[in-house]
Formats: sequence, C-alpha cells, structure tokens
Amino acid sequence: MNTLCLAGARLLIDGALKARNLCITADQISAITEEAPKSGQLSYDLSGLTIVPGFVDIHTHGALSIDFNHASGQEVETVSRFFASCGVTSYLPTVLTDTTERMLAQLDLLSDPLVVEQNPTMAAIHLEGPFLNAKYKGAMAESLLREADLGLFRELWASSRGRIRLMTVAPEVDGVLPLIEEAVGLGVRVSLGHSSASYEEAIRAIDAGASSVTHIMNAMKLLHMHDPAILTAALERDIWAEMIVDGFHLHPPIVRLLLKTKGWDRMIATTDSISATGFPDGEYQLGPNRIVVEGGDAKLVDNGVRAGSTLTMDRALGKLRAFTAASVERISPLLSTNAARMLGFDDRGSIAVGKRADLVGLDEDDQVRFVMAGGTIIYRGETNG
Repeated sequence: MNTLCLAGARLLIDGALKARNLCITADQISAITEEAPKSGQLSYDLSGLTIVPGFVDIHTHGALSIDFNHASGQEVETVSRFFASCGVTSYLPTVLTDTTERMLAQLDLLSDPLVVEQNPTMAAIHLEGPFLNAKYKGAMAESLLREADLGLFRELWASSRGRIRLMTVAPEVDGVLPLIEEAVGLGVRVSLGHSSASYEEAIRAIDAGASSVTHIMNAMKLLHMHDPAILTAALERDIWAEMIVDGFHLHPPIVRLLLKTKGWDRMIATTDSISATGFPDGEYQLGPNRIVVEGGDAKLVDNGVRAGSTLTMDRALGKLRAFTAASVERISPLLSTNAARMLGFDDRGSIAVGKRADLVGLDEDDQVRFVMAGGTIIYRGETNG
C-alpha cells in the first residue's frame, strides 16, 4: 500500500504549530515525523502552509443556487466540490421543515448509497424540524410545524437509512421528550432550537439526552433576570452550542462573550448557509421559502426575517480571527474538533496518528490552498475569494 508524505508545512498538533511531515497511508495518518521524505517516496511539498484539521460544517442548507431540500444527486456533488474549496472535509446537509413528502424524498436521496459514495465529505444528515415552536419559527413555514410525532420521526429515520446524525427540536413542543429519548437511543445527536422553552423545559430536554443547541441566541427565547429561559440552560449546562459567525446573526462582542461563557471547547462555528452562498445578491430558495439577499444578508421575502446565511467555513475562520484577535491554533477547534466530538466522529477532528487524513492547508493570509479528505486531495489551488 502506497504512502504519501506531506512535507514542509507547520502542523497543528495538540494545540500548537509544529514543523513536521505527515505520512498518509490509505485514508489515515500513519506517521508524524521530523524526517525528510525518503528518496523516491511520493510526496507533496507544502512549504509555507499551516495544516489544520479539515473543517466540519454541521448546519448547511446548500450553496451555488442549490437547496438541499430540492437538490438532485448531481447538484449535491456540485455543492460538495464547492465546500471542498472552502476547506470542508465533512458536512451535514440540512433538511429543514417542509411537507412530509418533500422531507421523506430528500432524506431518501441524501442517503442513497450511490449519492453517499459520490460525496464522501457528506458525513451524515441534519434534520431541522418539523417539531419546532411557531413563535420562534425563523425561516420555518409555520403551517408545516407540528407537535412531536414518533410515527413520523420513525418514517423520517427510515427514509434517511439511519443517516440522520443531528436533529433540531424545540423542547417545549408536546411529546418531544419521548422523541428525544428514542432519537438518542438510535445515535442521533439532538439539538435544541427554534424554541420559546422555559429554563425548566430546556433542562428536562437536556436530562433526556439533548446534547447541543442550534444557532445559539437566534430563533430562541433570550434570558431575563426573572426568566432565565432556554438560553440560560444552554449556557449553564455542559452541552455544545452552535453559532453562526457571519457578523449578522451575532454581534462580534456577543461571539466573544459566548466563547468566554460557554468555553472555547464547547462552541461550534457553523454556516447555516443557504442556496445563495457563493452567488451574488438576489432571490433564492430555502426549502419552501423565497429568500432575498442584500449585502450578503439573507432574509425572507415575505416578512424580512433573517433566513440562514451566505457564510462559508473559510470565511468563518476569517470572521473569528477578526472578532477575537485569536490565533489560528486557538480558533481551529471551533471549525473542526468540537463538531467532530459533538457528533461522535472519533476518527476525525484532529491531526494525530490513526486519525483520518482530513486536512486543510492555509497560507499566511489564512486562505485555503490545499484540502485533503480521507487521504485524497480534493482541492489544491486558488481560493473562492
């Protein structure tokens, strides 16, 4: 079996940048060494680059005018290639609340063995809804939201062929607690969001097995000194929190406050990207909704409510650098390690022997220049800009 050596770069290992060479055999890191590649050994010179773990996006609705609620298999491939150029080595296409028929059809397509084989970076599926609260519906179609229904959940689970890894629910919706328990028993990570839950309702959901919150502080009830609400439960308990760092959803000081309050090891940067991502301002689709994008900010045509983002993971790195003034080695886990840990993907999210060779090479301006997923080079060259 051939071994590939990546030479000359600085690697992020155990929180520090070190001048090392990586040996990759099949899809795994087989050695980390200071020795130069042997004569005749297949190698790539990555001098001048900083190598960090591949980015993991747990919440994305699409890009390039392609919406995951309607995408064909070929369109999924197009999005996967685009995400690769942004440093993404694992992502969860997110199906949001829609008609039962549409959700079942898309879960079936996104879990079709051929589609999965053709999109190795599509690691699993995120189902956002339909068991959410209309009061904090955000971009969800209110008429399609519903009380928890174990029968429907089982249908959705079956259509996904067991590939739903993350599911967003509102803890106060009738019947959600038994659904959380069943989902967790199947290996699904349950996230709380689109919710007006009280502190007590959120705590009961966490105790039932919920392990994260979806786009924290967006589409959820915020805290008050006499009404701690779901936000306080999310901050107080040792669960994960997803945040959209596009500069529209959270003001930069709020990002810093969340990192200080929750801790850097529990926050996950995500995009919540929609079909407009990678394209100019204009009108686009998000599930059953029409969206208008102005200045990169996406909102519902009907009422002006913010609806996802046009962020990419490489730009999320730049935003976090600007918001926090922190180093790449400090920020990197927000884009990779924490998400992998939350999802239970123990084979990725860090650079170590035995881990999948999911890697991103950044230049001195933090631009993506090299991307490898599972030992295969999936992007090398210019960035998206």
